[in-house]
Amino acid sequence: GPYRWVLDPVDGTRPFICGLPVWGTLIGLTHAGRAELGMMSQPFTGERFWAGSDGAWTERHGVRSKLATRDVGSLSQAILHTTSPEHYHDPLKEGFERLSGAVRMTRYGGECYAMAMLAAGRIDLALEPSLQPYDIVALIPIIEQAGGVVTTLDGGRAENGGSVLASATAELHEQVLALLSCGS
Repeated sequence: GPYRWVLDPVDGTRPFICGLPVWGTLIGLTHAGRAELGMMSQPFTGERFWAGSDGAWTERHGVRSKLATRDVGSLSQAILHTTSPEHYHDPLKEGFERLSGAVRMTRYGGECYAMAMLAAGRIDLALEPSLQPYDIVALIPIIEQAGGVVTTLDGGRAENGGSVLASATAELHEQVLALLSCGS
């Protein structure tokens, strides 16, 4: 049928093994191949992030709030997150190095929690070079309903995984895609 559940019981296996609270459980629902509903639960911290047609939300310790990305205005003020630089290879490695040099700060190791932090307005960019559908489907509606953009590096829909960029604003997204593609 047109509906498909996409589950990842432990997204961020390595952090989970290390006891780091950046892993989560992802549950997504696609309709006709497009991510429509998503939930990321972080049992260690007691946080839950979700999105549906009524927006994107988070709840921690019984306090519920609406998620919204932030607009830092320029790439030079943006905070970039990725799992690890060791996953980048030419020419994407060169693009990642250009991007890392253009932003305010680059952080590592956030897994699905970094994507949730983008939707919560704490970071501005999340770049991942090799995601599976179960790594991203649940997060797409959360980021999009919070005001962000999620695509593959060629600008296509990200439901099938691959190299994925999530950005707080459409303007940042366009700048990063252009920066990553120059020189390739």
